[in-house]
Amino acid sequence: MKKLLNSSTYRRIQFVEFLDQLPSWCDVKEAAKHADCSVKTLLSDIDFINDFWGDFIYIEYSKFQGVRLNNLTSNKLGNVYGLIFHESLEFQFVEKMLYEANQDAEYWINELFMSEASFYRMVNALEEFLERRGLKLERAPFRITAKDERWVRFFYQEYFTEAYGVNQWPFTVDHEATTCFIMRTSTDFDVSLDDREIQEAAYLLLVTLNRMYQGFYLSEEIYQEDDDTIEKVLEYSRPFAEHLLEETPFTLPKKWYKEISHTVFHEFYNWDNPQQIVRMDTKINTFLDKVSESIDFPLIEEDRRKIVQEMMSWYVEYNFYPYQQNLLFDKYQKFAREIQLVYPIFSSIVKNHLEDIEKKNQELWTDIRLNNVLFLLMKEWAHLPIRLEHLRRKVSILIISDLGRKHAEMLKDFLSTNYHGRVTLSIYNESVISLGAEDLADFAQYDIVLSNNPIKGYENENSLIVNNFFSASDRENLWNFIVATQKRAAQIQLTKLGNIKSKSAKEIYYSQLSAQQ
Repeated sequence: MKKLLNSSTYRRIQFVEFLDQLPSWCDVKEAAKHADCSVKTLLSDIDFINDFWGDFIYIEYSKFQGVRLNNLTSNKLGNVYGLIFHESLEFQFVEKMLYEANQDAEYWINELFMSEASFYRMVNALEEFLERRGLKLERAPFRITAKDERWVRFFYQEYFTEAYGVNQWPFTVDHEATTCFIMRTSTDFDVSLDDREIQEAAYLLLVTLNRMYQGFYLSEEIYQEDDDTIEKVLEYSRPFAEHLLEETPFTLPKKWYKEISHTVFHEFYNWDNPQQIVRMDTKINTFLDKVSESIDFPLIEEDRRKIVQEMMSWYVEYNFYPYQQNLLFDKYQKFAREIQLVYPIFSSIVKNHLEDIEKKNQELWTDIRLNNVLFLLMKEWAHLPIRLEHLRRKVSILIISDLGRKHAEMLKDFLSTNYHGRVTLSIYNESVISLGAEDLADFAQYDIVLSNNPIKGYENENSLIVNNFFSASDRENLWNFIVATQKRAAQIQLTKLGNIKSKSAKEIYYSQLSAQQ
C-alpha cells in the first residue's frame, strides 16, 4: 500500500526504513543512491523529516560521517506511519468510506478537495490495491465490499490498528466502555488478551457496528444456522451492549450476536471440521515441544496455552482470509529483525520447525506470520530471553593499555559491570613498549583486542580503540562489535550443524560453548 503514497512521502519513508536497518553511519552518496535521488534532494528530505516527523524520529547528518537514524528515537517509527495515514488523502478516503458508504464521485471530490482527474487517479490505484486483498472498490456509490463481509472488517481493523495504535481512539463510542465490553466477553469465552489485543478487538467491534449501520451484514447462510453456545453466551451480554451504544446512532438487530461472534471471535469459526482443529492444535504443540527441546528450556502450561491460542487464531484467519494483513507498517518487523540479529541460532530453530506445521502451505508461518511468531514467543514464554542470553557464545576480549596495569584493570571492571555474561575478559600484563611478533600473533586469538591507543604493527580486524574512559560512541562501537562477533560465530555454528531439526540442544548450543571453554 506504500505505492499509494505520493512520490516524496514514499521516498522519505523508504529512506527512514533503510537507515533503521543500519547499525551506524551511512555515507550520504550511498544513502542517496538507495533513495534514488540526488544528495541535494536527500538533504532536503532530512530537513523535512526532522521538522515534521521530529517528535518521533531524528536523522543526524555529518559531512564526515554521513547520516544515521538517532538511536534514542528510532523505535518510534510506527508513530510516523500514523502521521502518514492521517495526512494521506488516499487513506483518509478509505477511512471516511467506513462512515459514508453511499456517496458519489462529486461528493468525494468536494470532500477531499481534489480535482476530478486526481481523484480518479487515486481511485484507480486504490482499486488495484484492494483487488490484491480480495476486496472490491465499488463506484456507484463508492464503498468497499468483498465476497465475505468479514474480509472488509478485517481490512478496516488493520487500518485502525496501524493508523491509531493503542493510545488513540477515533470513534465516538466511549473507549473505556468498549474495552470493558471486550474484556467481559473474552473472559466468558476463556480468551486471554493483552492490552494491544483488546484494542484490536475493540476496533473490530466498532468496525462491525459501523458496517451494520451502513447496511452491510453477514451472509444469510450464517443467519439461518442454529445459535451455538458462543452466540447464546454473547446474547446474555445484550444489556451491556445496549448500554455501550446509548446516545449513539447504532442499534442492535435481533441477531446482533451472530455478527459479533463470527467477526470479533472469528477464531471459533471458519474451521473446515473438528478434525482440523485437533490436527492444528497437535502440530502447534509439537512445534513448541521441538523448540523447547532444542534450547533445553521448559515452557509452562499457562504460557503454552496463550501461544497456542494465538497461533490457532492466525491459522484459521489465514485459512479464511488468505491475504497479507499489513498495510503500511509491520509493527513486529523491527522486533523480529533484532531477534534474528541477536539470536540467529534460535531464529533458525523457530523457522525450521515452523515449516513442519503446514508443509504444503508454509508461507503462513515462514513468511506472513514469522515476525509475529518470534514476537509471540519472546513475549509470552517466561524467562526465554534469560535462557537465550545464557546460550550465546561469550566474546573474548583482551584489554591493553599504555597507561599501565591499573588503568587496564579499571577498563576491565567497567566491562565486567556493563557486559557481564556476554564477555570473557583478559588483561595484557606485560609492557606494551616493546611488543614482539609472537605477542601480536597471540592477540589474533581473541575476538576483540581493546586498547586505548593504536598498537604498533597490529592492524587486525579484531582491533578496537577506545578513549581512556569509555565514551558513548565507544560503548556503541563495542556493543556492535560484540553482536557482530556473536552473529558470525552463530552463522559458523549453523553451517557446521547442517540440518538443525535433527539436532539436540547439546549438539546445537553446548558444543559451541564447550569449544569456547
